[in-house]
Amino acid sequence: ATLTDKWSSEGKKNILGEKVKIVEMQSEAGVSGFVHGSLQAGSLTTTFTSSQGLLLMIPNMYKMAGEMLPGVIHVASRSLATHALSIFGDHQDIYATRATGFCMLASSSVFDAQNLAAVAHLAAIKGSLPFLHFFDGFRTSHEYNTIEEIPEDKLLALVDHDAINKFKKRALNVGNHYQYGMSQTEDIYFQCMEARNKYYDAMPDIVNDYMTKINEIMNTNYKPFNYYGSASATRVIVAMGSVCETVKETVDYLNERGENVGLIEVHLYRPFSAKHFLSVLPETVTDIAVLDRTKEAGASGEPLFLDVCAVLKESNKKISVV
Repeated sequence: ATLTDKWSSEGKKNILGEKVKIVEMQSEAGVSGFVHGSLQAGSLTTTFTSSQGLLLMIPNMYKMAGEMLPGVIHVASRSLATHALSIFGDHQDIYATRATGFCMLASSSVFDAQNLAAVAHLAAIKGSLPFLHFFDGFRTSHEYNTIEEIPEDKLLALVDHDAINKFKKRALNVGNHYQYGMSQTEDIYFQCMEARNKYYDAMPDIVNDYMTKINEIMNTNYKPFNYYGSASATRVIVAMGSVCETVKETVDYLNERGENVGLIEVHLYRPFSAKHFLSVLPETVTDIAVLDRTKEAGASGEPLFLDVCAVLKESNKKISVV
């Protein structure tokens, strides 16, 4: 955000050849309203936030998802203030938004944050759905590292300009015959809700396709779910965020000493794709440990744990999950 503000003040143009306008509002509630309105007007818009600030954006996030607007929110994921204020810790903030309809993409490192931010923007445009791209607050967001930058000309070649034109044709202006935010009775309202299903069904493959294209450019190996470890592992950890970097070192250490373990690193958290999850899960697995970085008081289990349980139950796999 700081660099974008600097580049904007210097008149630097983005990869589409346009000047970027930076607006600072009075709070994140105002920011999300501004982002929603800007997207409705046909401008590709993004914002950056964290923790309680993300919670103030939730009402407008429902609107952006419902209206299928291709915005992107980048989040340095953090704990929420409950009995005390903590600016470190976990993923409570992004978990609180999972019902909004935003697609959610997780980065595990500084390098990931660059590459998957690009995937988030590209997939949002092509799939006509908003994205929340998150990475660990402080552990990743405040880490200085040396990375290879994505060449702007190669990134521009991946942009779906036809999808941008379709987005602009349904913008709110006097030349377009569109209305948003009308009142509907429950029969029409839920028909519209169900009509959006096909866009969420298509999104995992759109994300996977853009990951493949970024892989070709950056010599990476991104998938909606990445597997790391023994091909015949019996015990596997499922996790997302910066903890995956530590888990990978631990997996190597244990396997070198005769263990048989692995890691499934979650990148595409929403829509949660059973097909892509099962495609990387070794057939030999008997036990899975899901590392949710949140506490959902009163629930039968934390969100990522429940997603994994649901996928395994529907696939009739006899695997113990904790």
